[in-house]
Amino acid sequence: MNDEATVLELMKKYGERILPVYSLPKAYCPGGTANVKGIYLGCDPSNSHSESLPFVFAHESGLKVFSSFLKAHTEQLKQIGLGWEEVYTQNLCRNYFKNETSKNPIWAQVANEFWIKILKEELSQFDYKIPVLLTSAYLYHVLVTGKKHKPIEYYQNTQPIPIPSELNKLNRPLIPLYRNRRKIDYHLSNPAWESYRNKIKTLY
Repeated sequence: MNDEATVLELMKKYGERILPVYSLPKAYCPGGTANVKGIYLGCDPSNSHSESLPFVFAHESGLKVFSSFLKAHTEQLKQIGLGWEEVYTQNLCRNYFKNETSKNPIWAQVANEFWIKILKEELSQFDYKIPVLLTSAYLYHVLVTGKKHKPIEYYQNTQPIPIPSELNKLNRPLIPLYRNRRKIDYHLSNPAWESYRNKIKTLY
């Protein structure tokens, strides 16, 4: 199914909450799939600045408005010894929504009913030991089955990582790698998370 057919199907099912944008951002993997050490996963491409991004996470868009966003993610990867050439970057939901993830009441529904199975199939090209790096708690809550834990429990090493493949819908190891800096600064540049950073590095 091509992008246009995908979006039309989503619009038919979920209505005006799906934007009629028929060219969706592509996965970003500049180092080639043979060099991939992690799947860097975002929520969706929805934003208030552009509906014509060539790649996920606004890579190669040339738009300065995304500079700080990309810088934060680049630093996040650097904290665990990785760069963009060593990850396969993709969104769980690939379509543009009317609302950004945090304000989108149907995001989890669309992810569950439509996109998870597609992403799972796409990632089958990679060894199942390659972990999925979750950039948002929204991803965690929609993918993890069974009991959920607070981010702080992982960051303070009271819950083990990776989250086992049998406990999530992608059937791959998952690692929380949040960028949220609101109530608690979960970006890995925070000195408080040195032990968590080091634990992640041992997985590579």
